[in-house]
Amino acid sequence: MTRAVGAAGGRLRFVLPGTWANVPLDDAEVTARFVKQFVRRQVGRADRLARARREAATELTRNAADAAALGAHTYLMSLELLPGVPFPAAIVVFDEGWPDAARATLERGDVAQALREAYPAAEVAPQRNGPVARGVEMTRATTDSGEELVTMRLEYHVPYPDRSRLLMARVNVPNIPAAEPFATLFDEIIDSVTFTDGPGDGHGPAAAEAAAAGSVR
Repeated sequence: MTRAVGAAGGRLRFVLPGTWANVPLDDAEVTARFVKQFVRRQVGRADRLARARREAATELTRNAADAAALGAHTYLMSLELLPGVPFPAAIVVFDEGWPDAARATLERGDVAQALREAYPAAEVAPQRNGPVARGVEMTRATTDSGEELVTMRLEYHVPYPDRSRLLMARVNVPNIPAAEPFATLFDEIIDSVTFTDGPGDGHGPAAAEAAAAGSVR
């Protein structure tokens, strides 16, 4: 099951798996209340889980606050891949300007080449909205039992339709058995973005209050 969520004050819309949450960032109290309700729904209400809920809510609220302090306008979060299958992950989304190295090529209208010049370590590939740059970083660790786990970090740079700026999305997924098919999931989420340029459907204060009060049950 998937659902569409508004972001960035209604300028954007993403399609997310049903187990994900779109955390409001405009108000710290609203953020904390939303995260607390989300964790209670995902972790469970049993008394024996109280400490786990408290620690998860504290960490996630801090992460969201850090993202907001860095200028993020959207924080998409997962605790489960499927009900009962843990999958802690986050997508933090910013707006960014084009690097100077790419401006001349961008003015000539070659968006794909401009992305290559702006982010030479990234792969540039077509998506629904046009060419997108994606950078990948992997770190591997071996558990005491000998299992190899991967922490995957992705960074996407998606040009706005008018090419005035870029949407930059950072992904962090710790302790997964392999990069695939998880990288494909994030490619699809980023590919789902719609640039709506409309107000009132995202993370304004009223929308955030409504989300915290009603959308996490």
